[in-house]
Order: sequence, then C-alpha cells, then structure tokens
Amino acid sequence: MRLKPFLLTGMALAAALFNAPEAFAYGGGSSSSKRCSEPKFYDEVPAKDSVVKSLAEVAIVASDDTDMSTLELDVDGQKLKPEMTQQRSGAWLLRAKLPQALTRVGKVRIALVAKSNNGCSGYYPYFLEIRP
Repeated sequence: MRLKPFLLTGMALAAALFNAPEAFAYGGGSSSSKRCSEPKFYDEVPAKDSVVKSLAEVAIVASDDTDMSTLELDVDGQKLKPEMTQQRSGAWLLRAKLPQALTRVGKVRIALVAKSNNGCSGYYPYFLEIRP
C-alpha cells in the first residue's frame, strides 16, 4: 500500500513540529540571546475599566526597570508630563494633572509608552469611562 509511507512521514513531521517549541522553552535555544524585559505598569488610579464622573488627574506605578527618560503618557489624546517619584521599592509613582478636567461622557484612553533599562519597549493602554 502506498499510503503507509506518506502517513508515517506525516506523523514524524507532526511530532517534530509539536516537540520543537518545547525544546526551546527549556533552554535549547541560543544561549547568546539577550533577555528582554518590558517595563510594567500597575496600580492605576482611577482603576482600569472604572466609571468616573470626571477625570482631572491620573496616577500609576511604573516598574523599577523603566527608563524614565523614555516615558510618554497620553490621556485622551493629550500628552502629559507626569510628576515622577521613586518609591523605596525602586518603582516609580507617576502622577499627572490634566489642564482641564474631562467631563465628556464616553470612553477615555490612557496610554503609556516607555523602554526598560535594557532597551525593551513597552506599551500599556487602558480605558476608563466617564458617566454622569
């Protein structure tokens, strides 16, 4: 029967493809590759996906490996320069006041962009909703 060699070849190929990623996950990949860790952002105030009546100020924490010279903060299309305070843990507390409070009903996008100290880019968008 001619199908048997094709079937065996297909099964061997499938087994090789499914097992290859696992080998790299356990250190089988290149040892010369540089580890990349993106900056992390957390503890948003107001909280991510929350509903507020207006928005006049935002605060968020950036991980200690964030290169603060690369940080960009955008609130509903407005670029803001946050006040940056380093905490005991090394993380950064970022606070920014808007020139004028947002009261327009609807979604508000807040986005942060920065690089880590080892040069890896990070992007963190989140949304709030303004309702009366």
